[in-house]
Amino acid sequence: MAQILTALYLLAMLAAGWRLFSVDWSRGVKVVSAVALVCPIPLLVLIPGVLHPERPFAGLLQSIGVALLICGLLCMGGGASAAWLRSRRK
Repeated sequence: MAQILTALYLLAMLAAGWRLFSVDWSRGVKVVSAVALVCPIPLLVLIPGVLHPERPFAGLLQSIGVALLICGLLCMGGGASAAWLRSRRK
């Protein structure tokens, strides 16, 4: 189940990056929107591990949260680059 949710999250970030960077907004608004879309899910996993490092599996929670954050940013960037390349071809 966790693998399916992770895959859905990453696919959603790819689609959001594609759609967000094809919208005619300023670059700053696009970047702020991308960060606002990527951060909530990884922070739900990361914050409990950071707030209570003495609890069991806190290191695992931190690792998973950082990995989700990095992979979400990479997927968002992949979607953005795909949208940029497609608009460049037209």
